[in-house]
Amino acid sequence: MASMNSDAPKPDIPLSDVVYAQVRGLLREGDLAPGQRLSEAELCERFNVSRTPAREAIHRLVNEGFLSVGASGRLCVAEIDIAAAEEIYDMREAVECLAARLAAKKATTEDLIELRTILEEQRRGAFSENEFLPINDRFHGCIYRISGNRYVRRTASILLVSAGMIRGSTHGKYDYESFSLKDHEEIYQALEDGDSAAAEAAIRRHTPEGAFNVSLC
Repeated sequence: MASMNSDAPKPDIPLSDVVYAQVRGLLREGDLAPGQRLSEAELCERFNVSRTPAREAIHRLVNEGFLSVGASGRLCVAEIDIAAAEEIYDMREAVECLAARLAAKKATTEDLIELRTILEEQRRGAFSENEFLPINDRFHGCIYRISGNRYVRRTASILLVSAGMIRGSTHGKYDYESFSLKDHEEIYQALEDGDSAAAEAAIRRHTPEGAFNVSLC
């Protein structure tokens, strides 16, 4: 049985929110595969919670499209086809551009130091998809935070989980090399310069149409 002791909820955080976050993490990391069957009872056992928080978390995850209920009533992880993947990346590009534009106006010295630290880690080398993707996600997550827009952050968090689910469907064939260090450095420089237009242009080049160019299996 999975334990939530390492991520013990604060008293004012509903258990349903904790279960919801835990399941999203599993989806994002590919630990729950598209099409995999789940059940309310399984989540109760995995996270050591009662049915009510599990049911509430499931309801949110279904509404957000991460889980689906089949004609038989069986709960499973949602399947993502090519059309859905394209929609996710179209939306992510729009959110990324807005986040970069806002972040260029609001980035503080501390924010820029954080981004530089992430870039230094990337410069030391990421030789596989598994090494690169967490660095990439932290870089973009930092920009979402700097944007100061809670709706950008909320939408981006959903899109990042969806992107993680897509990665789980590619069996290691995700085109991580299209997200280069040079791109990140250009985005960083625009943020440091406080140039909103340049930041948006750089991040748009960074997420071109077709960046996700492998077939879902």
